[in-house]
Amino acid sequence: MRVNECFEEIRVYEGVAERTGVQFQRDAVRRSDGCCRSLTELIRKARAAGDGTFYLPLHVWPAGTDRVELQKPWVVMSSLPRGEGE
Repeated sequence: MRVNECFEEIRVYEGVAERTGVQFQRDAVRRSDGCCRSLTELIRKARAAGDGTFYLPLHVWPAGTDRVELQKPWVVMSSLPRGEGE
């Protein structure tokens, strides 16, 4: 992480992460348990901790995305269509 990096606040609720629009300097959030260096780390921490507030560097959030689904629904193998000839 860069020394003067800005972070944005991310709220996670029921498996969905959304930006709040609030920004913080690195010094304000670096010792927080919710401070994440990557989207992957945010997903891991949110799955472990559940709902809460997390912080990501400004450039990490996917461009053109307002919200990120953190939990994908399970697909049951028997519900997938079978190939022809089976």
